Amino acid sequence: MSINFHGGDCQESPRTDSEFGICDEGNARKAYSDVNYPEKWMAKVENPSNLETTFTAIDYCIELKRPDGSMDNRCDGMLTYSDNIIFIELKDQQARWISHAVDQLETTIQYYIAHHDINKFKHKRAYAANRAHPKFQRSTLELSQKFFSKYRIRLIVQANIKIC
Repeated sequence: MSINFHGGDCQESPRTDSEFGICDEGNARKAYSDVNYPEKWMAKVENPSNLETTFTAIDYCIELKRPDGSMDNRCDGMLTYSDNIIFIELKDQQARWISHAVDQLETTIQYYIAHHDINKFKHKRAYAANRAHPKFQRSTLELSQKFFSKYRIRLIVQANIKIC
């Protein structure tokens, strides 16, 4: 069965705002983009060129099922624009959040690759964003290098997403 990451009720209308946020209120609800309530933003998206950018909710929206029928881990969403794709996992916790975020990103990327041609995107990134740690200080260079070697996708651990 094919999984469509690019359509339906999970995909928002494109936006061209120079700045917006990605929100996840929990409670088994899908993530969404927002321009009106910065206090709800878990990740800030900077789009200085006002490029047409589309947010697609993945967690609580696109079903990714294991062979036994149970729901698999998923990241919160993705942004797509021109020849770019950005997978996003949002966290709001203090301890051990990076490995959990990376696991969710990896699982989603594996499903995406199995059902879509990711190589149609020239630039591929994955963000692990944490509102509790928007500018994470610990080095994640080794983790980022392993992630890139495995998926050819840049892993970035921070809550500011740059559209360029």
